[in-house]
Amino acid sequence: MRKLIFILIILLEIKSFGQDLTCEDFKEGTFNAEVFNPIKIEWIIIRKGNEQTEIVKETLDEYKNLGYPTDPIYMKIKWIDDCSYLLIYDDSKTELTKTQKFINSFGGITTEMIKIDGNCFYYKSTMKIGEKELLMEGKICKD
Repeated sequence: MRKLIFILIILLEIKSFGQDLTCEDFKEGTFNAEVFNPIKIEWIIIRKGNEQTEIVKETLDEYKNLGYPTDPIYMKIKWIDDCSYLLIYDDSKTELTKTQKFINSFGGITTEMIKIDGNCFYYKSTMKIGEKELLMEGKICKD
């Protein structure tokens, strides 16, 4: 009987080490993020509950004078399903820029987790501005 219990414990430990990440694993915690398209930006994301804070790590020099943020960005998360969510800039934590107010007025930013590879998920974010839809692509990785 003790051998059977020992084998079960070993099998459970092996299974827990080999588990693949799911969308659920990216709902809370600290992450490294990168946008590939339309421009390259790297930042840190901190998620707790339905709140997200973004801290830009590095913006390429050619984009620094275009108004890309250097201060932390505060957002509210509304989960649409397990792998999709809506981001709205949080005006209760900081004064929003004209651009952030504009994006909020059109419903915020919808993000869909496309695929999980290792400790990262690749995403597609869309913003509707009137009849146009703007697309951003990138990845978010667990620390």
